[in-house]
Amino acid sequence: MEKEKRVIASSSQRKRRRREDHIKNRRREDNHVQGVVLPYDVQEEILLRLPVESNIRFKAVSKQWRSTIESLRFAEKHLKFVEQSKNDHPKILFASIGNQYMELKTLCLEYASLRVFNLLYIPGRELIEISGSCNGLVCIYRDREIFSKREASIYVVNPTTRWFRQLPQARYQILMRKAKYTRETLRDINPVPRLAFAKVTLCDYKLVWLYNSDKYNSDAMSLNDGFTKCEVFDFRANAWRYLTCTPRYRIFNDQTPASANGLVYWLTERYNGETKVIVFDLQTETFRLLPKNPAASSHPDHIDLCILDNRLCMSKRKRTTMIQKIWSLQLSSEETWIKIYTIDLRSCSSWSQSGLIAFTWTRMDVIRPCTPVAILKNKEFLLNHRY
Repeated sequence: MEKEKRVIASSSQRKRRRREDHIKNRRREDNHVQGVVLPYDVQEEILLRLPVESNIRFKAVSKQWRSTIESLRFAEKHLKFVEQSKNDHPKILFASIGNQYMELKTLCLEYASLRVFNLLYIPGRELIEISGSCNGLVCIYRDREIFSKREASIYVVNPTTRWFRQLPQARYQILMRKAKYTRETLRDINPVPRLAFAKVTLCDYKLVWLYNSDKYNSDAMSLNDGFTKCEVFDFRANAWRYLTCTPRYRIFNDQTPASANGLVYWLTERYNGETKVIVFDLQTETFRLLPKNPAASSHPDHIDLCILDNRLCMSKRKRTTMIQKIWSLQLSSEETWIKIYTIDLRSCSSWSQSGLIAFTWTRMDVIRPCTPVAILKNKEFLLNHRY
């Protein structure tokens, strides 16, 4: 009996020792793990160097990481790091409309790799205009509401996160939809002016719709009866508002506005044989004219504005020679333009080896210049042309 008690006692002692050893080992492991945990500021620096897709996944790691990644402070620091690093290769976003879905694809120019990026559910199949990118955000809208039965739509979309926000209709869209048209008036209002989506500061944006003042968009709410009207959408107030002071030059409708460094640019119609450039300051919400431009004597049909290397660039094509020249506006002076490239567009014509896909310039192509979209490291251009 005594032997049996000693056996039982020794067995219980062994179990107790094993439990104590297990607790000690756990404490050692915890202390070891705590000893190698990186400081919070180091963790944040690592997260700042990751792409957006990775940070979206890492929000599930902990509450602290989720709070950090979703904070406005982190978003601003991440945008600054991306802008300063310049390690990201140029990417082009393609958008195509399906049956109630918008398919987005990205093309990495450095590697010529195309992949499906995201599928977004956005009601309506008539969203056919897409703006330039502001920190990865794009604005998608319908440019024609004349014969549509459904209301006009404007969306701001983040293709990476699949987030989008529907905005209220601009007054211009409402008036154009209510107006009564004839065959002649329809010819007069074609094409419809484009919407500008521009960055004010690092995380602040505005939508600007500058259009010519005509009888089709007359509005008692507008205090300005000049040559043009301008509506600005304030994201914080979630509302459109008119500007009282607008340019005394009609804009050239068939163009896409260019924006960089808190400024938006438009070409005007010809005045006394000269095409001017209108500048809109997003901070002060004031307009002015550029004092000079290298293609002032040309018709706006033969000129194109774009942004390259965060600077305003102007392209002009000679119809007879198919030579396109590109000038860059210097940041130090609004009067100084430097010619940066001359392109012989005939060298862009190509024929595939199989002979199935041919590309040659037609009479329709030579009306407008090609828009430079991006420049690769080896000085190759990606050119875009509407036709």
